[in-house]
Order: sequence, then structure tokens, then C-alpha cells
Amino acid sequence: MKCYNCANDAVRECRRCGRLYCDEHGDELCGECLKPTGALPSFLLYRGSLLALLLGTAVAFWLLLKPPEQSDKSELNYIEPTATAQTARTSTPAVAATTPTAVPATATPSATTYTIQEGDTLFDIASLFLPPGESITDYADRLAAANGLDPTDPLLRPGETLTIPK
Repeated sequence: MKCYNCANDAVRECRRCGRLYCDEHGDELCGECLKPTGALPSFLLYRGSLLALLLGTAVAFWLLLKPPEQSDKSELNYIEPTATAQTARTSTPAVAATTPTAVPATATPSATTYTIQEGDTLFDIASLFLPPGESITDYADRLAAANGLDPTDPLLRPGETLTIPK
């Protein structure tokens, strides 16, 4: 067998590429594998890496910029008000617009309660029961005060009941 690069007899086989070579054209590897260009990745590997980087960047931008998914109520944890809270919120403007008479005292209970659900915040609950004409921040402060909570850092535990001020 002859060396891949000259007419001398081959004494070794390159363990990287399998070429046969003599002592003049290599040491542990053949001369071609020892060239600096042999250390470079192949064109296909380089091109594939760039394509993977481009696709990864596109997916990252898509995940950052995509609009939130619209789901039905069964998948999300919506705050559902009680029937008394809805009538208390909606009956006052409707009664004032149609009849100048006041709503009887038995139509709404003296205190409305709300059971905290997983993921609820003080502002979510305040916006749910917000009286007309009142700012949400003031009402959230009143809601916290009525329940003995710190308005800057309220600790809401799912299953607890809050008293909703009017």
C-alpha cells in the first residue's frame, strides 16, 4: 500500500479519515487532517447551525410578540360575582333612571361577601364590585380596611371570605 501523498510505502492509517500515510506525511493523524482547515466545521454544519440560530430567533420573537390566547371561561379562573353583588351594582343606576323611588332595604343584604379564588388580587376584586363614580384605588383601600388587610401587600388566601363594603 502506498501513501496517499507520495509513492512511499504506507506505515500507518489515519484514525480520523482512514487514509494510509508514511512517516513523512503525518504523525498520529495524516497530514490532511493536521492542516488548520481540517479543524474547521464543514460547510453543511456551519450552514445548519446558522439556520437553527435563525429559526430559534424567529420562535423567540413570535413567543414574545404573539397576542394572548382567547380561551373559554372553563380554562381560566374568572372572578364570578354573586347575584346580590350584581344586583347591588346594576340596580342603582337602573332604578334611578326609570323610577325616582328607592330600592327597599330587603332587596340587598346588609353585607355582601366574596370567596377568594386562586389567582385573585385585591384590585381584581375591587374592580368587580366597584361602585359607580369611585376610583378603583380608593375602593381597593376601603375593601382592604373592611377586611383588616394591608392595602400595599394584602395576603389573599383561596377559600377565605371577604366582606364587600358598599
